Amino acid sequence: MGYANTLRAETKYSLSTALDMHGSDFSWAVSITFFAVTVLLVPSNLLMKRVSGKYFFPVAILLLGVIVASMSAVKSYGGLLAARFFLGVPEAAIPSACIMYFSFWYKPSERAVRVGLFEASNALATAVGGFISIGVDSLNGKGGMDSWRWLFLIEGIIAIAIAFPLAWLLLTYPETSKALTERERHIAINRFGRGTPRSTDATWDTSSLSQVVARPSTWVFFVSYLCVQIVASSFSTFLPIILNTFNQFPPHKATAYTSIVYFVVIPCYWFWSWHSDYTRERVWHILIPLIASLPCFAVWTYVASNKSYGSISPLVLYGLAFIGHSSSLWNPPMLSYRSATLYGASEQAIGGAITLAGLSIASIIGPQIYSASQKPWYIKGFTTSCVVLAVAIVGYASLPFWLAMEANQRKKATGHTMPSRALEDALHAQVSDQVIANEILQVEGEVKEGGGAVHQEHVPLEVMKGEQRV
Repeated sequence: MGYANTLRAETKYSLSTALDMHGSDFSWAVSITFFAVTVLLVPSNLLMKRVSGKYFFPVAILLLGVIVASMSAVKSYGGLLAARFFLGVPEAAIPSACIMYFSFWYKPSERAVRVGLFEASNALATAVGGFISIGVDSLNGKGGMDSWRWLFLIEGIIAIAIAFPLAWLLLTYPETSKALTERERHIAINRFGRGTPRSTDATWDTSSLSQVVARPSTWVFFVSYLCVQIVASSFSTFLPIILNTFNQFPPHKATAYTSIVYFVVIPCYWFWSWHSDYTRERVWHILIPLIASLPCFAVWTYVASNKSYGSISPLVLYGLAFIGHSSSLWNPPMLSYRSATLYGASEQAIGGAITLAGLSIASIIGPQIYSASQKPWYIKGFTTSCVVLAVAIVGYASLPFWLAMEANQRKKATGHTMPSRALEDALHAQVSDQVIANEILQVEGEVKEGGGAVHQEHVPLEVMKGEQRV
């Protein structure tokens, strides 16, 4: 949407002019998608668990491509709003369900680098999308369509084409995938520890909902994630517009410079996510990128408040965008951290969706802080970014305290720190007797030592020895 609105800006061929958008109309066109996303996050996760990612994701991508391509035909602002709202249906199916899908195949110590690749693909798409939009601009007027219409049509067709090979490439679950040999299946199932989500877990459990919602850590994760995503979602949508108006770069230059920012961040995603997994550390890998991004928005706020560049050149202000975008590096370690503190498929579906709801709500709020009435200085947007980043830093720094407190409360109440739903799911897991015996020895050793970390939870021996296993 940011690239589409930059094409042929301030001319009769632009998106805003063609659809007669004024004031905050563009911001609402961006935000409206995420009303549907917010409502559908939990149902999407539950549906993915039931049918598996092999069938879920291709359908979601196909639907997304059809809706995006149809946006090329809208004739009015109302038509754009309708298309953007229904785009929220497949949008809800992607990020949260993808993180949940990873949890069935990768251990907690392996997830950050996978989530990092997932996030890097988003950065790559944004970077490539900028150069696609520059190329597509040459099609303006061809076939009687403006260049922004061509952009939606081409990107929609790309998504439709990708949906079909995706169905062939993706797997179901370790327990059911026909792509695995019996030996591979045995390894894939038995390499996970206690509390790991499995296809045999209950898809929905009301007690899991009440337990997850009652935990303070759930809301610390949610509020902190909401705060950072207000910055990240608005930054990703409005950076080409900010560079065009605030930095006074021509439209094509603003688009190309935005793409460069995203190209630079791609290897940073890979390294930072890999390093988080390698060191098995999450909190500092979350906090450092957030702290590093603050100077960007602080300097932009200073310039905007004075309504003068002073001795700071537009090129320097653009350079700050690189460190401002470092805030996105926090996401893979954070999502891996959240996933590792949820036990079983029900908790992953509910707790993951609640956290990712912060993204969809932020995507409603974020565009509003950069309304067109503020340009070119966007003082409200830059100031809000500084404040919410500071709130998120405090929230994430406090998470180890909340998680330890909750684990201790469960241990005092039941003698172990695993939620009851996870214990019941463990009875049905397709785990070998040898792995069960090893876990019993590990638990006995931890109990004798009187220790046990938050993520290495104590499972009662009678559950480990249960005979109701497949």
